[in-house]
Amino acid sequence: MVIIKRDGTKEEFNADKIFNALTKAFEACGYKNVESVIRDMVSEMNFWNEMTIEEIQDEIEETLDDYEYFDVFRAYVLYREEHKKARFAQDRIKYMTNYKDSNENASSSSETDANANVASKNAANLEGEVYKVTNRIIQRQRMKDELNSLYPDENLGKQYIKDLENHIIYTHDEASSPVVKPYCKAVTLYPMMLDGVGNIDGVTPSAPNDIQSFSGQVTNAVFLFSSQCKGAVALGDYFIVLNYYVVQDFGPQWYEKVDEVVTNSHFVHQYTVGHYIRKGMKQFIYGVNQPAGNRSYNSPFSNVSFYDRVYFQSLFGEFYYPDGTKPEWAAVDKLQRMFMQLMREIRLIQPITFPVTTMALVHNNKEYLDPEYKELCAEEWAKGGSFFCYTSDNPTSLASCCRVLNEMSDNTFSSTTGMTGVMTGSCNVITLNLNRIIQDWCKSIGGVPTVGNQHDSLKLYLKEILERVYKYHIAYKTMLYDMEDAKMFSDCNAGYIYIKKLYSTIGLIGYCEAAKFLGLEVSNNKEYKEFLQLILSTVKEQNKIHSIHDTKRPFLFNSEAIPGENTAVKMYNWDKQDGYVVPENQNLYNSYFYNPWDDTSILDKFKLHGKEVSKYCDGGQALHANLDAHLSKTQYLHLLDIAKDDGTNYFTFNIPMSKCKECGHVVNAPITECPICHSKHIKYYTRIIGYLVCVDNWSDPRQLEFAMRKYRNGEQVFSYKPNL
Repeated sequence: MVIIKRDGTKEEFNADKIFNALTKAFEACGYKNVESVIRDMVSEMNFWNEMTIEEIQDEIEETLDDYEYFDVFRAYVLYREEHKKARFAQDRIKYMTNYKDSNENASSSSETDANANVASKNAANLEGEVYKVTNRIIQRQRMKDELNSLYPDENLGKQYIKDLENHIIYTHDEASSPVVKPYCKAVTLYPMMLDGVGNIDGVTPSAPNDIQSFSGQVTNAVFLFSSQCKGAVALGDYFIVLNYYVVQDFGPQWYEKVDEVVTNSHFVHQYTVGHYIRKGMKQFIYGVNQPAGNRSYNSPFSNVSFYDRVYFQSLFGEFYYPDGTKPEWAAVDKLQRMFMQLMREIRLIQPITFPVTTMALVHNNKEYLDPEYKELCAEEWAKGGSFFCYTSDNPTSLASCCRVLNEMSDNTFSSTTGMTGVMTGSCNVITLNLNRIIQDWCKSIGGVPTVGNQHDSLKLYLKEILERVYKYHIAYKTMLYDMEDAKMFSDCNAGYIYIKKLYSTIGLIGYCEAAKFLGLEVSNNKEYKEFLQLILSTVKEQNKIHSIHDTKRPFLFNSEAIPGENTAVKMYNWDKQDGYVVPENQNLYNSYFYNPWDDTSILDKFKLHGKEVSKYCDGGQALHANLDAHLSKTQYLHLLDIAKDDGTNYFTFNIPMSKCKECGHVVNAPITECPICHSKHIKYYTRIIGYLVCVDNWSDPRQLEFAMRKYRNGEQVFSYKPNL
């Protein structure tokens, strides 16, 4: 018989160790000559093969209690607890030492929730890493308590932990904080125009009154917002609000005099109107890329949206500034164009990460309703711009961050009162491990079926899991509501966002791998798309059924094909370790409806992420088309038309950028040798999933995945050796 030690290793069972431990416990309580009693106790204990140390100690406690040696029982429990504390402290000290001394980057050195947005290891991010283990324990206990309180007869607290430990589900960023917080949110900046960020930080004395003060306060606001959530902060009205302060400085119709010099006797050098606007934008861009100490030295994940004229009119057409004026499209259009150009210019000096930018275009299924912005979109991509594009046949939905989609019409949002149309987001993300779930379902029916013959069985199996997950979500959001009622979220107190505006999100991953297990080819074919439709439509249908449209405390659900930066790695490894079938030519699960490692054509990628499938992802999905070089404007225009025709509503293009490690020269393309100094020491920048970041910062599994990526013609256009 073997036992499992705390480090997972196995050793032969030795009853003498138990005898010796009990002898010490009895002697500590003043007992003598009790060897025969102890031997009797050990002989009556129940031991089994592969018993853990904790289970053995539980058995010792139970036996002491049965024999009514209560003083020894208490002493043993105390001894056990003290040693547990000492082991935990030693474990954390060992981890800190290894983190410090390891040659691995911050992402690979992370125990959980690895984040490539951490540029380097330091004391600040080490502090955040040390407490992740404790944070997870606290979060799970809070969920257990809340579930048992809300559903006392269902034993859901225990089931929640079981589902997590069996890796059927994964709760995102539960280790990031011991405090319950929303996941990600799109806020309105309207309250800032009224009171400034003083309504959040309690320090700033007044509202902004010019470009410079607005840029400073909005940067501060991003850090403040991010401190009260786990993930991204989207500013859906950034350009609308920025325009208000440009007008304060330079008057109405300022966009007609961008190149005019501003006369100021206090300055030696005289600059144009455009210069001062760009200066304010730079202040914001560089500001949000600074690391935040309260987020383990990550830069706050931020998003800014561009709108075509139709989107602008739908969201802000009836909006009024605090002084009674209205934003002009000509002004907002000019600011958006200036920002796009500035981001391109900055990234040719340093490939910065934030803000992630999203272009929103509206079409009527025949043509884009703002052809000028269609042209602008293609032109910016051709020039090297890096942004997402969200296309919709109805401007009542809004996409932000790296793929999050929210149907404002379903959430009774208003786009005309105080810009609340941009208030949305996700309060929590619980992801289903579809590869494991599908294989468990196959075991339950006695083998691998033809999916088409088992639609009802699979749907029923999924629905049973979802029934639990919705209750898990309700428990978490209930705690968020309680926090909001207690005025614990200062951004909610000030009116930037409200918990009721946030969805509870069902994340999805492992669909490609599940399809392979069922014998389906992951490609643009009828059978595979029908499988995706079956899974995704079932979840969407249940989202609608289980949503609670309460006026005070609504519980609304959506589903997202998650980016899975770290989740995809962990779920793959867990499933492989537990004997589930995983693709051996991969090292993580896929985040798309196609394989980025095969020769799937761009056109097929657009079709796989088209309306036939994407319409069932009511919380978002994204196509990342990997290209070996920037296309022409004409080619991008063609792809925009394909997106419209296929209903591909959220997509972007990834072209690796290169930076010479020797001279610092940046090239907006993948290269192997610097054209300036001819060094072959090159750093690559591209999207790990949702955001652009240096590949050297990625975790080891993600660097291996990057080395496998294929580009436009199904080829690996350059060689990358991971820094492992």
